[in-house]
Amino acid sequence: MVDIQTYTLKDSVFYEDEYDQGYNYFTMNLDVPITDNDSLRHHILQWILSDDTDDYETSINEEKDRFLEEEGSESRAAFEGNYTLTEQTERYVTYISEGYLYTGGAHPLPWYYGVTFNKSDGNMVGYDLFDDPESLIDLISENIKKQYFDPYQTEEEAYSFDPESPFPLPENEPWIETDSVVFCYGPFEIAPYAAGMPLCKIALTDLKPFLSAKGNALLNN
Repeated sequence: MVDIQTYTLKDSVFYEDEYDQGYNYFTMNLDVPITDNDSLRHHILQWILSDDTDDYETSINEEKDRFLEEEGSESRAAFEGNYTLTEQTERYVTYISEGYLYTGGAHPLPWYYGVTFNKSDGNMVGYDLFDDPESLIDLISENIKKQYFDPYQTEEEAYSFDPESPFPLPENEPWIETDSVVFCYGPFEIAPYAAGMPLCKIALTDLKPFLSAKGNALLNN
């Protein structure tokens, strides 16, 4: 199994000039994997750090310094990133990444998505769980409308997407969560910003006919 150690970094810059004053800040919360599985650890940290390194403290500090230096006193800027290990079995671990970036304007840019790593080789899995991901479009569209949009029938949502048309596949790769696979869209992808990040969870029993050999092996079907 994989143990974790939570690493938290917070820093901020206060600025004041003849026009305005503000407070820029950077926050990172990271569940660092502690495991003898070097391949798994490396792939997880490479995904989080977007660099070929295991030195997460140096990498995150460099990203923090770059962010605070570039934003300077131009706006009330903020970054918050959370990378949390949420689930694991003998075959895989799943992380959730969520946070937001604000560099001025009407609202921040949020994100929320998961990533599942195969313990056997450390690699990420996603749409390769399925033989033909495009064949899932109708199933995903039906569940997004049922699980996400139906309880929130506002005029804005009804106006902003056509409930009769299937949605494209989410740009985010799907991830495994207990007995289901999660499909999540980003802001603006299929709906306005106010609609958030639509997602649905589809039971593995419903997805079984679509699984690839890799998907069957990983999910023990």
